[in-house]
Amino acid sequence: MFNLGSGNVGSVNVMTSDKGGLNNEQIADLAVDKIASISDDAPPHVRQQAKIFKEHLKHVLYHYILLARREERGSIIHALRSSGQKETAEYIRRL
Repeated sequence: MFNLGSGNVGSVNVMTSDKGGLNNEQIADLAVDKIASISDDAPPHVRQQAKIFKEHLKHVLYHYILLARREERGSIIHALRSSGQKETAEYIRRL
């Protein structure tokens, strides 16, 4: 027999998009919210520092998300060209 107790899952963030997947900024926001949080009970100067840190972190994550997507697209284009799918590779390159 199983004992299914209840527990605390913590906060859950949900983000939706319209006409496609999440954009880079939305992904960066989700990541920042998981990495750093600010307590409502924290002193004002600590909350201000945390907000500045979160904004800097968001910019860093955004940059690397852009880079990762660009590199992935480059890998796909290379694989398509290598398999003789030059026209499809060109379509993807233009995205």
